[in-house]
Amino acid sequence: MTRRQILMFAFLEGGLVMLLELVIPHVLSPVLGNSMETWAKLILLSVGGLAIGYFLGGILSKKQVLPNLFNLLLISFTSSLLAFSLITYSNQNQLFSNEVVSAYLIAFTGLFLPTVCLASTTPLLIQEMSEQSNSAGIVFSNSTWGGIVFTLLTGFMFIPNLGLVKSLQLFLILLSAMIVLATWKSSQKARKNLSYFTFLIAFLILLFGKSTPEVQNLTVLQMKEGLNGQLLAVEKKVNDTINERTLFINRMGQTWIRVINGGTVASVWSYPGIVKSLASYHGKNPSSALVLGLGGGIVPLFLADKSQLNYTIDAVELDKDIVKFAQEYFFLSDAVNVIEDDARRYLNANEQKYDLIVMDIFNGEIAPSHVLSLEALEHVKRALSSNGFVVINFNGHITGEAGISARSLWKTLLTSGFQVSLLPTFEKGERNKNNLFIASLKPIDFSKFTIPVTYFEENKMKEYSIKNNLIDPKKVNLNDAFVISDNYPLMEQLNQIAARQWREDYLKNVTLKYRNQGIPLIK
Repeated sequence: MTRRQILMFAFLEGGLVMLLELVIPHVLSPVLGNSMETWAKLILLSVGGLAIGYFLGGILSKKQVLPNLFNLLLISFTSSLLAFSLITYSNQNQLFSNEVVSAYLIAFTGLFLPTVCLASTTPLLIQEMSEQSNSAGIVFSNSTWGGIVFTLLTGFMFIPNLGLVKSLQLFLILLSAMIVLATWKSSQKARKNLSYFTFLIAFLILLFGKSTPEVQNLTVLQMKEGLNGQLLAVEKKVNDTINERTLFINRMGQTWIRVINGGTVASVWSYPGIVKSLASYHGKNPSSALVLGLGGGIVPLFLADKSQLNYTIDAVELDKDIVKFAQEYFFLSDAVNVIEDDARRYLNANEQKYDLIVMDIFNGEIAPSHVLSLEALEHVKRALSSNGFVVINFNGHITGEAGISARSLWKTLLTSGFQVSLLPTFEKGERNKNNLFIASLKPIDFSKFTIPVTYFEENKMKEYSIKNNLIDPKKVNLNDAFVISDNYPLMEQLNQIAARQWREDYLKNVTLKYRNQGIPLIK
């Protein structure tokens, strides 16, 4: 092999490993989620594959280099092709009875095995270039540059513009091209023919792509893949006058609304209506609100109701695609000033005062520690007006192991100097409801809320009393709770049980049912 070929191999090897490391976790996120725990397991497969691959390549480099290089690339292609087949099948059909087992089989065949084989080529390339004293440094440097370039291309071009399936097709094309290159000047006719055959298979996969099934009883408004995960907006017809729209991030519901007679918007979930009632604390006096975390924009939409409230509203959202979804499909009002930024970064730089701050910052099932830490809450306190208060939307657990994250948030709020009240929403069971933490620096008069909270139950209109449904703090034991800080960002770890339950419920009741109705898991 020439020096140029060796360096090209090293560049592509490093690049394709990073392509897989970014794409495969996103492929599996509709089933496994996008939590730190999931990413840690998948990165372990990738880094472990690199370690095993380098070791294996060191052993193979003592033997015939070019035949071993060809064999490793062919095994990597075969394993990746198997994974691609599993992905395209499970995208529309049930692979095994346990979807998590299916996901980890895809991770093993589509991430671990190809990474082992690709990493094994690096010592072979070093051996092939051994006439130069710095051959190891040159090969590893090119491999690293390949990883850098493909990280940027995959994150900012391939995934957002091509989607995950086509990104994997591109991987197979590039890998098959490496196999052809490995036999370009070879005298071994069998290997040469096999390399051309693998390229033909990859080309046909890219050419024909995947079929798009007909979606039954649902309208997919838009599905988009990105570095922050998958966004999916779906509309379902309830009857002749009511349609329901749902926004999902990594198949976890973020906003669920009813559109009545094509115009009136109501929330299926209770917490946005309760937040609107809490916002009436300031009456119709000119007030300002900050909403951290946009989702579909239902909370700022409710706060922008000038017939009952008088707020100017800033909403902070990191993902520009979520902003577009909220504007195009969930009726986000033009009166809402949307700021594309990270919530913590905005709080750090903010100099304004707000009468109401709503923190609705779940990304899928993930509660970010950096926005709920003691240090972040200090910035929240500085952003409050003299009569201002904070409402934090959180999961509905407060008791048992699943409630440790909510109890820790309560303890962190108290430690930061807030007076805290806890209001559960009126859905049945902790697993199905939300908890709203109401935090202020001065006592709140809970008789001052002017907008009632009403709901239907047993064909009757009922009113939900905020004052009467507050949880008595004396009944909640915070002794086992933790204080969240920047030095100890424990929130995602503490929230694992509750998050896992949410993920299981959505997987069973939404994701798999949607797949059965024709909506694939990934794009």
